[in-house]
Amino acid sequence: MSVPWQPEPSALHQIVQLLKESQHSNNETQRTVHERLQTLNQFPDFNSYLAYVMVHLKSEDEPTRSVAGLILKNNVREYYLSFPDQVKSYVKEQCLSAIGDASALIRA
Repeated sequence: MSVPWQPEPSALHQIVQLLKESQHSNNETQRTVHERLQTLNQFPDFNSYLAYVMVHLKSEDEPTRSVAGLILKNNVREYYLSFPDQVKSYVKEQCLSAIGDASALIRA
């Protein structure tokens, strides 16, 4: 049996910071965040990180976890067919476990 996917701590920290910055109303910050997200979408594991943040980082605030879920949902709609099989499996597994989350925002 293979070892379950685990995030690399420094990459996880950077992604969480980016998700927090995405909640700022400043237009320049929004533009920068959007560009960085577009760059990160080129890395297949990015979607695994988003699923991990949404499901496992319960110590993070609800809006940050929700933004991770929203970006993940949009990426699944747009790029799912190009996800590597292991990312598809991980994202499906994590999304199923999110159905039972205490937060209605995360369940949605």
